[in-house]
Amino acid sequence: MKLSPLQIAQLAKAATDQGFDLSPVEEGNWLRCRSTQFPERVWLIVADGGYQLACDSQRLLDELAREGQIVRQAASLSSDAKGTVHLAEYGELYRLLGRVTELAKTAPDRLVEEFVAATQSMPESTEVERLVKQRVGQDIFRNALIAFWQGRCAVTGLAVVPLLRASHIKPWADCESNQERLDVFNGLLLAPHLDAPFDGGWVTFDDAGRLVKSPLLDDAAMQLLGVTSEMKRTHLAADHRPYLEYHRQHVFKHASA
Repeated sequence: MKLSPLQIAQLAKAATDQGFDLSPVEEGNWLRCRSTQFPERVWLIVADGGYQLACDSQRLLDELAREGQIVRQAASLSSDAKGTVHLAEYGELYRLLGRVTELAKTAPDRLVEEFVAATQSMPESTEVERLVKQRVGQDIFRNALIAFWQGRCAVTGLAVVPLLRASHIKPWADCESNQERLDVFNGLLLAPHLDAPFDGGWVTFDDAGRLVKSPLLDDAAMQLLGVTSEMKRTHLAADHRPYLEYHRQHVFKHASA
């Protein structure tokens, strides 16, 4: 059923408010929305007693699925759309559009572009200048992790953003490219009592997200730190696993030979 002018206005407002700033276009029974800030597109419709959002990015849909959304095939759309999410309420659609925007902005190539734009005029002839440039990259990385993890510790759920630390899984110095350094899947947003042990290799995580304690860290120290083996990361993506494997092999403190 074709959208009414009132429905188009309602959907367009939600999309525009949440970062899809180009004029929406009717496409069949759907409203296609785009942004000047990222290439991912969404399609919106009022249907089945609620709303549907379709997207052309499998990466974004996979992340939404890990966050609890039910993603279905987009049978009534062009082949560009990879799946749809059904929302019962307008407020849910509004919030989901904001989440899509957050995730789209955290794509590694987008972060690299931001880093290059911010540092292209910076000299790099001295160690101090290189550290200043690195600090710019780490600030971009931190902001991206805050968006990706929705301002919560990836393990405890602590939502006091000033306390949270952007922790690289594969250390900045070990990364082979800016693409790796600024990849949100190469990072965890952690509470301070987890960041230091993880950064130092005293704890790591397996591919299921379970915390693994170094044999060099005794139980008494774990208790004093407030860290337990029952701790587990929230949703884990396949793209996290190569970085976690690196952390387990090269950062984690194994038993002495």
